[in-house]
Amino acid sequence: MKTNSYSYTKEGNDPLFTFLTKHGLEYYVSFKKMDLENENFNRLYAIDFGELNNKKFIKDDLIENTIIEIIFDFFASYSDSLLHYVCDSVDNKHFFRSKLFDKWYSKSDNKKNLIFSSINKNLSLT
Repeated sequence: MKTNSYSYTKEGNDPLFTFLTKHGLEYYVSFKKMDLENENFNRLYAIDFGELNNKKFIKDDLIENTIIEIIFDFFASYSDSLLHYVCDSVDNKHFFRSKLFDKWYSKSDNKKNLIFSSINKNLSLT
């Protein structure tokens, strides 16, 4: 663990990471292997993260640092994997989520072996 992030635990094969903040908020970062029959996507994982206590968000830069560190920890173990993140629009905060993820990636200093691509697409479920 770096000194600028929280200590975290890792569980399972589709790893689930959890950490506790100094404010008592518990966060999770999960990676779910997608079961697609296309051989080009047989190493595709979906990432999800959030706060488990349903408490009000408290600005804490260590949360960002820890999530970024967890993503790089994931790629250290699953180096030939693809990762995708869907910015859910249920609460109309999808643009904010997309910008946040882009910011985290651009701030990261450990991305030399990663390729990042962003697609903004609105989908309608009618």
